[in-house]
Amino acid sequence: MKGGPAMSPHGDKALVAPYYKTVRKILIALASVLAVAACGGGSTASTPPSLPTVNFTMTTQNASGVSGTGQIVKSADSFTVTVKLTGMKPNSTHVSHLHSGSCAIQGGIAYALQSVVADSTGAATTTSTVQVPYSFLPASGWYVNVHNGPDFTEPDYAPSVTCGDLSAT
Repeated sequence: MKGGPAMSPHGDKALVAPYYKTVRKILIALASVLAVAACGGGSTASTPPSLPTVNFTMTTQNASGVSGTGQIVKSADSFTVTVKLTGMKPNSTHVSHLHSGSCAIQGGIAYALQSVVADSTGAATTTSTVQVPYSFLPASGWYVNVHNGPDFTEPDYAPSVTCGDLSAT
């Protein structure tokens, strides 16, 4: 009989009981494994420790009305800068940089960041990764600067609309 239990050479069902017992054991073992996996049982994985962060405030520059918050997330060989802003011109694009110095004593561009693109309400969030350890912070400090335009092709694009000082910790 195809697909059924094995028969003895005499045609009796002497092997039927062992066949069903074996199938039953396999099904019970499979169901147990699936139940444990579905419940997350047996897993010793834990939540990885959170990476160190530095929060900062983005303040209005040049009476732009643009302000917000920022966060640095440090890792071993790089750090990520996230900036959340409001008060921008709707649907506008702005070049942004990490500069040496501070908002009060401004220095040159240290690293280019992603462009900041405002939505229809004038809100924007941008995230950039800088490929150096945060410990490379110079003695003069760093600050995030978002400029008035999408590039520096026109003089009106260069002024800062918002700025945020980064701390060494």
